[in-house]
Amino acid sequence: METISDKDEVAIDAIPLAVKSPKIVDCKIQKEGKKSYYQIVRVDEKSQMYMIFSQMLKNFDREDLEDLYKLVKATYGSTRRVDNMDYLLWSDLKTMFEPYIDDEVWKRQQGYKVLE
Repeated sequence: METISDKDEVAIDAIPLAVKSPKIVDCKIQKEGKKSYYQIVRVDEKSQMYMIFSQMLKNFDREDLEDLYKLVKATYGSTRRVDNMDYLLWSDLKTMFEPYIDDEVWKRQQGYKVLE
């Protein structure tokens, strides 16, 4: 161990404990055989594939969900559904951000804090 006096200048390379992931810029539905995947593309052009929506939620923070919701709403909000996976993603995100008060699933989830 080396002792450094207060008069000496020391440079330290700081590594942030929490690094913010880049913003989501695109969401595509990819098909491989009978399986469909959500492909999430970020600003740095890196992408991640998810088969299950709940797995995607585990890896996202609130800002990621808001970015994804804006993208999906802009893409599918005013058009009819094209594919079942498209509709599933749209309906899941819409339920999270625009809950319908009389919906039974929404009523049961009131005890959970999904977006906090």
